[in-house]
Formats: sequence, C-alpha cells, structure tokens
Amino acid sequence: MRRLLITLFLILMSSSVLAQSVDCAAVAQKAVESARKACVDMENNQACYGNPKVEIQPRDNVRLAFAKAGDVAPIASLKSISTVAFDDNNWGLALLNVRADLVNGNVTAVSFGKVLLENGSEASNDFVALEITVTEPKGANLRAEPNPDAAIVRAVYSGDRLQAIGRLEDGTWIRIAEGWLSKDLIKSTADLSQLQVLDSTSKIADVYAPMQTISLHTGLEDSPCAGAPDSGLLLQTPVNMSTSMIINGASLNFTGTLLLQTTADGKTVMSMLEGELFYADGYRLKPAQRVEYGFQGDKIIYGNPAEYDYANARYLPLVLMPREFELPFSLGGVIFPFTPGTGFLQTFAADSPCVAAWTADVNLRGGPGTNYPIRRGITGGFYGNPDARAIGSDGAVWWRLVDGVWIAADSTFTAGDCGTLPLVAPPPLSSG
Repeated sequence: MRRLLITLFLILMSSSVLAQSVDCAAVAQKAVESARKACVDMENNQACYGNPKVEIQPRDNVRLAFAKAGDVAPIASLKSISTVAFDDNNWGLALLNVRADLVNGNVTAVSFGKVLLENGSEASNDFVALEITVTEPKGANLRAEPNPDAAIVRAVYSGDRLQAIGRLEDGTWIRIAEGWLSKDLIKSTADLSQLQVLDSTSKIADVYAPMQTISLHTGLEDSPCAGAPDSGLLLQTPVNMSTSMIINGASLNFTGTLLLQTTADGKTVMSMLEGELFYADGYRLKPAQRVEYGFQGDKIIYGNPAEYDYANARYLPLVLMPREFELPFSLGGVIFPFTPGTGFLQTFAADSPCVAAWTADVNLRGGPGTNYPIRRGITGGFYGNPDARAIGSDGAVWWRLVDGVWIAADSTFTAGDCGTLPLVAPPPLSSG
C-alpha cells in the first residue's frame, strides 16, 4: 500500500514535466508532418518551403514567390535560404534537392531550426556529369591542373568509378570535382564530348552545380525542450551513391546521411549517421562519429573524431529523408565525465535538473533491471541527466538516461530535482 501511494504521488508530481515534453514533441511532429505534405514531387535543384518560417534571398534581378508552405524555387536562383529556430508554435523547415555531381538522383537536404544556407556556386543551371572508370593498372594521380607535371591532389586506383564534370576543349584531360585526369587513364561508356568545356583556370565553384558549394551557419544547443533537436542541416545521398561537396571551405566526399552544425566560434561539426565520409586527404568518418573543423589562417584544421550526440540525434527530422535507417548507438550526449572527490554534486541547486553520478564501474542496461541486456560497461567518474525512472524487476529504482539506457539508482549519487522525474513503465524485454 505504501509503495502504491508513493507511485501515485510521483505520477502527480511529474504531470507538468510530462505535459511540457509532450507539447514540445507535438509541435515538432506537427511541423515535420506539415513539411512532408507540402514538399512532394520536388524536382532536382529545387528548394521547398516546408514549415514556417523560411526566407530566401534571390540573386540579383530575380523575383520568386516563396512565402508559404509548398512554394518551390530553383536553387540556382538563390543567394541564400534560412529557417528559424524552434519555439512553442513554429519550427522552420526547408527541403532541398541538390543534384551535386550525381549522374542519377540527388542529395536530399533538410534545413531545420536556426540555419542560414548560402549558395557558394556561381552555376546558373545544371551540368552534365558522366561516369568514368580508371583503367590504368597501376592507378593514377589526380592533378590540380591538366598537366602531367602539375601538383598531385590525390591518388586514384584502377577500377575506381568517378564522376566527370568537365573536359578540356580537345578532350585530352577530364575534370572531376577534385582535379584533372588524363583521358588516356580512363574509359567511359558515355559520350564524353557532352561534358562542359573548361579551361585550366576554371574555379571549382564555377563548375559545381547550384548549392554544391555552400556556406553554413546554424544554432547549436538551442533546443528549448525535450522532443526537439538542436538546429542543423541533414544531407542524404541515394543508396550506394557518393557525392563531393564543398561545405564551409572543406572538400567532402560522402555516402549516406550526414548531420552538419556550426559552433559559436565558427567551427563546423560533422556527424556521420550512416555511411562514410572522406575528408582531409583520406581521413574517414564512420557512423556514430563526429569531427569538428575550422580555419587557422587559410588552413583548415580538423579535430579528432569523437562519439556523436546520440541523445540529440534521436529527435532529428529523419522521416523527411527518402531512406530509412537506424541511428547508430552511442553515449555521446548521454553521459559526461567529472572528477570524483571535488564536490561536483554540491555545485547543483536543489531545483536544478536531476544529475546522477557514479564513482565505481557500472553497467548501463537496455531497461530497468539486471534481466535487460547490457548496453555498455562504464568506469566511474561519469554522470548523466535522467529524464525518467522506473521500478525495476528487482523492485529497486532505476534512472533512465535516454530511451534504452538505464542505470540502477543505488549505483549513483544524485543532485538536483530528481524527485519529480516521471515514473514510467519498464520497456518490453526483448525475447532475443
């Protein structure tokens, strides 16, 4: 009887917390559904007004009708497109189909929250891209200019399939996104005379399709409540297709789904959700990893890969992407390090959000009880911010750090307002 009364008390105390979370999630869901209905049957190189508020800046002497959900505009006609941050009533969402260097299909882009996307390509229309295959048995060097003595950009290998986007007038050298290859080193079933004629001084921004070169600025850590993600830009390629883009000055080649955000000090944060990304002369970003980069003078400096923010990624508007996939598991954004013995928990006020910390090794599990599978074993010296709790199969209290990640309350020390966390039912126990 006593346990029943305590449970009822906890449910009543947590009702306001639940209402705020549900309301926030409802606003996000409504905005996503509105954008999905508004932006159907988009064509290549088009931008669509998904959900208020979205604004565009057309190129000089261009007039476009782009003021309500469902309006579309050719991205070649845009200098920039921006969306507004999430609030209690709106969430700016814009969808773009970017042809990039793909022979078939397009890169799907979803701008959500506070985002400014500037078109860095001067291309006024689309261009022809044709597939070529490296035939030289020993491989070849991609050159910065159409000259056998020019600087080497990177190596390519026999059998590599690349997208040609231009040629010299006499056809002796073929241009791909990153540089030039001699015609003698490749083959193609396509008619390469269809490629755009370029000269050795052509800038990549002149060659790239609209929005294939972009400047990006976003909010970060700006979600006002649970149920909505921080602002950002999602990019997704068709299945098993790679593309090259220049984003905030960096040349990136990726396959799959990529999340892009920027920091207050001007760094770009790339999070790989599925697929892979190559950057900085062959460095590879794998799923569940993120990396930051920024300029030091005129040189791009890349940080070391780290776990991506799984906690925030769960709220991304992924349903607006054409392909479904499962987010890779990570503890990024779920747990954080601290130094035991420094009075860490004493820094939190009684009404602060709940903090659960541990100083000994623990097992994080998929549900509240030792009968749930271990998600990961973690050493002491970490903390998390529980969003709910449950009575486990062992009759003890367990904290939920995020959906699918639980820790036994008796393994932790707490601070803040943990008493009003919602009491939830344990998730189903997988039979597998």
